[in-house]
Amino acid sequence: MRSSTPKVLHRVAGVPLVVHAVNAARHVNPTSTLAVVSPASRADVAAALGDGVECVEQPDPLGTGQALVSALAHVPADCQHVLLLNGDKPLLRGETVAELAELHLKRHAAVTLLSATVSEKEAEDFGRVQRGARNKPIAVVEAAEARAAHAASVEVNVGVYAIDAAWLRGAIASLERHPSGEYYVTDLVGLAVAEGKRVEALVMDDAEEAIGVKTRALLARAEGAMQTRLRDAAMAGGATLLDPATTYLDATVELAQDVTVHPNTSISGATTIGAGATVGPNAQIVDSSVGPGATVRSAIVESSTLEAGSHVGPFSHLRAGTHLGEGAYVGTHVEVKASRVGRNTKIGHFSYIGDAVIGDDVNIGAGTVTCNYDGTTKHVTEIGDGAFIGSDSMLVAPVKVGAGAVTGAGAVVTRDVPPGATVAGMPARVLHPEAVPAGASQDNEGGHSLG
Repeated sequence: MRSSTPKVLHRVAGVPLVVHAVNAARHVNPTSTLAVVSPASRADVAAALGDGVECVEQPDPLGTGQALVSALAHVPADCQHVLLLNGDKPLLRGETVAELAELHLKRHAAVTLLSATVSEKEAEDFGRVQRGARNKPIAVVEAAEARAAHAASVEVNVGVYAIDAAWLRGAIASLERHPSGEYYVTDLVGLAVAEGKRVEALVMDDAEEAIGVKTRALLARAEGAMQTRLRDAAMAGGATLLDPATTYLDATVELAQDVTVHPNTSISGATTIGAGATVGPNAQIVDSSVGPGATVRSAIVESSTLEAGSHVGPFSHLRAGTHLGEGAYVGTHVEVKASRVGRNTKIGHFSYIGDAVIGDDVNIGAGTVTCNYDGTTKHVTEIGDGAFIGSDSMLVAPVKVGAGAVTGAGAVVTRDVPPGATVAGMPARVLHPEAVPAGASQDNEGGHSLG
């Protein structure tokens, strides 16, 4: 991989390879789950896996057989069967793992392995399955030791096994070191056959599930295959992807029925898109909740919540901690950060709103800035329901603008504005009603214009 990141922590569809493996294993409801890791990567892998998975160190990289020895010491004594998976197969389906386990139990096998039929070229990195009498598996020959089959297709070992635990505890000591210096799990197949034990193989229907990530090229191939799978699932669930090839989804994303996704859109992390919402084109949404009927155009939305019917226009950026109320409107070239924007409030264009609490039915004129940072500390701006903030207003936090208050265009507000008051100037001062020009406009887009 040529990377400082442990291989199993590289991601496919936003999820580390090892997490894909654990998720597949969970389809058999294991009593415990172990991940064999190197001492150097233990902390990082444990953090990625979270609770419910015990990380077991393999002190020396002496192959899959030695990794199994390390794990077996932590397998509960009353465990009857062990499921063993390589941690670099993100496309392996949990349903396939469950089918393997079912076959293993049904046939009372000592070892049941998962295999796939692939072309000779694709078989280069896989061990070859050898079959004997009655077409039963009798051995697996590792890729480095296998001779070319010169056949149109080859049955290969995928690297997923169900093993009788009692037999395994006795047989594991019989593994012998190969010329490479490593011990191979695959030798268990031959050992079981030599002892007259039953060995079974489940040939998977979709050979693509067998892809193991060993290079950046294979990582890209797995990503492409997973994207196709996720897109198909989204469309089967009722979402419309106008150009599936340019829609990118993480495995953790949820799209409701009647969502429409326009081209060149990336939806990632723990994101949910509500029924009837429209996203894109050219949108990026990360770790956010987009409510029913909401719209996100060519914008970036990060760790934010958009309630039903809200709108985010092109070239805007919602940063972490933003919450748009129902029907709230954010237009073009607006940045909102760590702020709560009330129901039906409008922020039309070219504004920065940071660390603010804005009420319902507020109009924010073009060019408004909440001056939230004094060089040391972030401060909060509060704007009450129904307030009208004129174009190019500078709200110097900490500051409060009361309900129904108005700031004139270009106002620099450094002090709290009482409810219902009108302020203008630099610094802003309260105007008497008779001082407000008769032609002052308060249109939704342009802000409050004072002569």
